[in-house]
Amino acid sequence: MIRVAHQFRDPRQQFAAAKLGMWLFLATEVLFFGGLFCLYAVFRSNHPEIFSYGSRFLDTTWGGINTVVLITSSFMMAMAVRCAQLGRKKELVVFLSLTLLCCVDFLGIKAIEYSHKFHDNLVWGTQFYEDPHPGQWQPTLVGAAAVQPITVLMPPDPEQGRMLYRSSCAGCHGLTGEGFPGSGKPLGTSGFIRDLDDNRLLRFINVGRPANDPLNTTGVMMPPKGGRPGLEDQEIRHIIAYIRDLQTQAGQAPGDPASGARPAVAQVPGIAIMPFSEGPKGLADTYFELDTGKVDPIDKPVLDPRHDPDRPENAHLFFGVYFLLTGMHGAHVIIGMGVITWLLIGAARGKYGRNNFTPVDMVGLYWHLVDLIWIFLFPLLYLI
Repeated sequence: MIRVAHQFRDPRQQFAAAKLGMWLFLATEVLFFGGLFCLYAVFRSNHPEIFSYGSRFLDTTWGGINTVVLITSSFMMAMAVRCAQLGRKKELVVFLSLTLLCCVDFLGIKAIEYSHKFHDNLVWGTQFYEDPHPGQWQPTLVGAAAVQPITVLMPPDPEQGRMLYRSSCAGCHGLTGEGFPGSGKPLGTSGFIRDLDDNRLLRFINVGRPANDPLNTTGVMMPPKGGRPGLEDQEIRHIIAYIRDLQTQAGQAPGDPASGARPAVAQVPGIAIMPFSEGPKGLADTYFELDTGKVDPIDKPVLDPRHDPDRPENAHLFFGVYFLLTGMHGAHVIIGMGVITWLLIGAARGKYGRNNFTPVDMVGLYWHLVDLIWIFLFPLLYLI
């Protein structure tokens, strides 16, 4: 028999009061997360570039798995409520256990994601701009088009570049970069080549350009690395040095103010130094490129933010919002695990059945809200 508290006439009134109280509590939870979503909306509206940049450091695979896990847990919780209503005690224990297992899976995956973020200093505040592994930086690459980090081991040699150029690029662009109609454009006078600094030109050569690219005006495919997959970045830098010599001879040297070109990247043994200009100051200086007004055809890799020349100002704000939203949601998952464990102990003792399923029903409503919040968080953070 269900125990009816003294302030209620019968079990029906007690159940209705409990359900009303639970819905009021859930309304306060909606208000709480609604405020967090408003904060997200304001930051993303004012700084869309920060969210576009920061989301590339989140693992959509883990986020997608967690979404499936929580949707599955919602189904298991709904089945647990139904089993409690029908008095199926064994099935109730099974479904509550499966729900609890989904909770553990979710938090385990979040622990993996968080550990990666803390390991690489992808966090809020000034620590974001500190190198977590001084002298041992490795880039975070995302996607099939990602390329290797750009470093300079030695000053590029135009003479070596000339020899490498003739064995890889001359077939389309001519022995001295004069170009062939319908095949390769002249390199010495190419405005496209002129407007790319050395790092961006290196990326472009690494990736190539398909024939169906809207920006390909020759209709001929440019294979990655000029059709020589064995070319290393340093060898390509030699080729770039030779191309710069061709541009200088044609009066189109990059960095020449009269040519309207971008400033070239400073070449220093052991490092590539990106140019930067003055801009609004945040917690740390950032790098900017001059805007040429042209569409950038290069698929830029996701680099370590401390070495990424395309990092927007105040990029740490994204991770502040990320940890705030996912952290508060994770806290609710932990609370849910606690109350589900309490239900599981009671179910194992035969406490819940046809006449006493209210606690299971109330916890089920709470858990569905927790799942629903994540369904909003996943696209807002991971799928930007």
